Amino acid sequence: MPEADCVITVDRLTRRFGPKLALDEVNLRVPRGAVFGLVGANGAGKTTLIKHLLGLLKPQAGAVRVFDRDPVADPVGVLSRVGYLAEDNDLPGWMRIDEL
Repeated sequence: MPEADCVITVDRLTRRFGPKLALDEVNLRVPRGAVFGLVGANGAGKTTLIKHLLGLLKPQAGAVRVFDRDPVADPVGVLSRVGYLAEDNDLPGWMRIDEL
């Protein structure tokens, strides 16, 4: 599938946390208009992949494009077009919404 037809493109994305390999050369293409989900056991790398798609983690190897933008280099261009609701809140309890 041509990259121009994809809203998400992941090429050989790799991520380690110390000795633990969380993502091992992951490839993913999501075409425009598709509905998809990430399914897997705890520790399978779903949240790690999502954090890369949002630009919250920088790839150690490989590449990520969302709406034809690099989420790390252009987080506003990506985050202005996606929504994400995390299961856990990693923000400090004292932080107000306008401080995000």
